[in-house]
Amino acid sequence: MVRRAISTLTCTALACLAGALAPGVGEAADSLPAVARPTLELPESSETGGSVFFLRSAAAPGAAAIGTAHTFDLDDLVRGRRVIFQTGHTGRRVAVSSRLLAPPGRPFNTPGASLADDYLVFALEAAPAGVRVLEPESATPEVGDLVQILGIPNDVGDDEHDIYGRVAEVTDDRIEVDLDAPHNLRGWGGAPVLSAESKRVIGILQAYWPQESRPRVSVAPIGAASAALAQPLDDGKGRAFARFGVSKPSTAARRPEPAAEHAAGPRSAPSRTADAKSTPSGGSGEFPTYKSGEIQVHLDIDYPPQGAVVDRTACGVFAAGRAVALEGNLRHFEVAFVIDTSRSTIDPSGADINGNGTIGTAALGGLGSIFGSGSTDQGDSILAAEVAAARQLLRGLDPRSTRVALITFAGNPDSQGGMFSGPNSPAVTLQPLTSRYSEIERGLDGILAREPAGATHMAAGVDRATIELKGLRGALSRPTRDAEKIVLFFTDGQPTMPFGPGYEADNVKAVLRAASRAQRASIRIHSFAIGPDALDGPIATVEMATRTDGYFTPVRHPGDLVDVIEQVSFANVKDIEVRNATNGEAASPFRRTPDGAWAALIPVAPGLNHVDVAATTSEGQTAHKGFDFRVVDDATDPELPPELVVQKNRLLEDCLRALKEVRVQAERDEAERVRKELLVEIEAERRKARERADEQRKRLQLDVEDE
Repeated sequence: MVRRAISTLTCTALACLAGALAPGVGEAADSLPAVARPTLELPESSETGGSVFFLRSAAAPGAAAIGTAHTFDLDDLVRGRRVIFQTGHTGRRVAVSSRLLAPPGRPFNTPGASLADDYLVFALEAAPAGVRVLEPESATPEVGDLVQILGIPNDVGDDEHDIYGRVAEVTDDRIEVDLDAPHNLRGWGGAPVLSAESKRVIGILQAYWPQESRPRVSVAPIGAASAALAQPLDDGKGRAFARFGVSKPSTAARRPEPAAEHAAGPRSAPSRTADAKSTPSGGSGEFPTYKSGEIQVHLDIDYPPQGAVVDRTACGVFAAGRAVALEGNLRHFEVAFVIDTSRSTIDPSGADINGNGTIGTAALGGLGSIFGSGSTDQGDSILAAEVAAARQLLRGLDPRSTRVALITFAGNPDSQGGMFSGPNSPAVTLQPLTSRYSEIERGLDGILAREPAGATHMAAGVDRATIELKGLRGALSRPTRDAEKIVLFFTDGQPTMPFGPGYEADNVKAVLRAASRAQRASIRIHSFAIGPDALDGPIATVEMATRTDGYFTPVRHPGDLVDVIEQVSFANVKDIEVRNATNGEAASPFRRTPDGAWAALIPVAPGLNHVDVAATTSEGQTAHKGFDFRVVDDATDPELPPELVVQKNRLLEDCLRALKEVRVQAERDEAERVRKELLVEIEAERRKARERADEQRKRLQLDVEDE
């Protein structure tokens, strides 16, 4: 799903209609914005991020600023002199704060926290000037209700823009809203979400989830912030930022009523502190703002829900999530498979790629590629190995967070350059970016259905991937601006185009220039040099990876490509461990994917179980996140999201195979035990028989032989 900023001069039919029909919105009320941008003044610098809005308060001066707990790191906040609130584009100062009116909440992805915990309530030095003060909504929203989200637009010069959506799901600690259209919501974290009918605040915007159908946002209900606002610190004066630096108050300490504590749901047991500065980590579409250059470990639990009640099974409880280490905010991935379909890929790979029991060999004594048949089994060609590797990668990716495009390249003397796409182009986009992986599978089928042809125009393949991933002129894809851009580049040769054979240096320089263009577009290339020819002259594949901060992988034997591809990872996470802290057992079986998604079956103990998930980056940083579930016999498991069904089934298959192996081994052990017992029994019977034979020999006087 593509996130695009929508101008205030236009709106979707649903948004315009909702705006026209929403009651109680007069021109005077609309003339002032309700949102502002907070800037934290530190001794050595200042930080700006997220959004705040102003909520009616009984304490002086009659209003408080509400934001998210992940907007500013608490350690920075306690060092800060004050927070200045300004309108988004005109930059007018509307309020100032140096105190919190309630104890600080916690970022929703810290261990044991939920969306309902993620808020800050700022005390104001004076009544806010030039902004609207909003009222909280006491009624709980219902599925289907129309909501309005107010935020600061990213592409127009207004101080406020509104978008619309409908409530899709409501729980005690979160509200899920499906938007009417994609929007660029960077910097909207902390924005107010209003009932379109009452124009009162129902929640605080927390996370954005791009989807193929409709984008979704997660909203923290306003109840927890309202409850905190109702019992202000120090008789309504608030408490200075610095006074919150000794210890971070617990959720229970700041919730005045048992009902509010219950509303947040069960709490996780405390987990180990992250070695990396990664507590504001989280799921796809999260809004936290981080310092530039700082690597963050984003650790998310997708299933089971916190505090779920599950049934006991032989294989354990299914769990799934995602772990990614990135610089700054968590982004989605957009990946281009770039596959070499030049003539040389018709040659045999040296392995049984299609699994038919035979391994294709070079046809016609190695001259098959000249006369139209490079391998005695075309299902075992180098091209077939490339396609099989792409399929293997595709099966490991998570369509919720990763979109994929499929590109092929070859080339002939009549098809110069890589900036065009058409029947005679050296590089062609077979499938634009999509999370419908079945379309990529069909594209891969199409590659195998066509006979390889042409020379090796690597530069065209790199340029075509850049065009698609950046949405440049001629692209078929509609990329997301802030997604991580990745190219997986497969080739079995050296560049022979665009200048043709005999111009090796010029052809290589063309690849390097294309790689530099990709680097300037913030695209990372992971290259695979397949077979002896590619490794005899690897400078193009080595340099395209080096220049874009990617990985170069040599594959001496083309048939090994499918095995090698399983080691690919672009999530920058070296290790993920899922362990049940209650019984001390690690999850098994366990699967992880190149984009950081993971799934596991967790061995359980009766009753309450606490699970710790640890992710370690390639640079040694570690983050932890915990969750709880309760095991009750014959309980009905929480509904499994459809996109996780495949992962669970694969793990169950792994489990059944393991159980079968255990059973077979047990049967072997039992057979061996019986065999040994039988041997002992036979030996005992042999000994007894010999004793009886000796007695019988004496009785029959058979010791003396008759001559």
